[in-house]
Amino acid sequence: MLMDRAERLRPASALQQHYRAGMPQLGLYGLSENWLLKECGHLHWLAIAQAHGRALPEFADEAGHKSYAALTALHLHEAQLDAVTENATFSLAVRATSPGRAQHFSTQTLRTGTLRGARVELLSAFIRRAAGSNRSIVRAPVGGDSTAVEDRTLSDAALSLQARARVFRTGGGVGRLGLQPAHGGALRSAVFTPCPHNDFNGAGLLYFASFQALADRAELAWHGLRPALTVERELYFYGNIDPGESVRAELLAEREDGDEYAHWIRLSRCADGVRIADALTRKRRVA
Repeated sequence: MLMDRAERLRPASALQQHYRAGMPQLGLYGLSENWLLKECGHLHWLAIAQAHGRALPEFADEAGHKSYAALTALHLHEAQLDAVTENATFSLAVRATSPGRAQHFSTQTLRTGTLRGARVELLSAFIRRAAGSNRSIVRAPVGGDSTAVEDRTLSDAALSLQARARVFRTGGGVGRLGLQPAHGGALRSAVFTPCPHNDFNGAGLLYFASFQALADRAELAWHGLRPALTVERELYFYGNIDPGESVRAELLAEREDGDEYAHWIRLSRCADGVRIADALTRKRRVA
């Protein structure tokens, strides 16, 4: 369904939300990274709707199929999640644009008081199921997208994340966060079955924030509890699973430097071995 001139995508949009930290937002050592990613994903979706001039984030491709914005890449950085404490006020400011090829990009800044507590960059594309299974996901561009960008800084950040995602999608990705893949294959592996009631979203997809949770569950299985907070995380998404399927997590690289450590975990479907995501994480230890 083509959009009329009034609905055509504007090159940039902005949102801001304010919060008071309570138990839903907090984790063991500060603001919950998983909550933050879910909220940023929600705001990203709302920003796309705003950019299209829509009151609700409801989209269909030109053939009338319902479409969703699936994340293809995510970069959390400059994170100081322990700066958000119980009852603290904080905000998320969102700037979003379209870098082209039916993709959407947002950069979201977390602030508490005068401190910038994190930056989160999200890149997404519209998708739909081609045959009823989450294995059959295909791109489903929504009409009316524009490649025009007014904010040069926003455009450069979008193109940078696009380029990194392309490298990982084609099987590269060496050198991020100071990590180098080990010779001879994975260092460790573990298998998990995501919970249909907790890890899947309303669209029936394994939620993007659940990929982060799987990486952390794998770290816990391999190393036990290491009190730490994420400083930086990169997630690159390639596929999905159906409810009831299992995921294999493989540790491709890791390093430790005093109060900081990092690792690269690859997630694959157990049923057919297809790679569905790469997760690169840098954390700092806390007392």
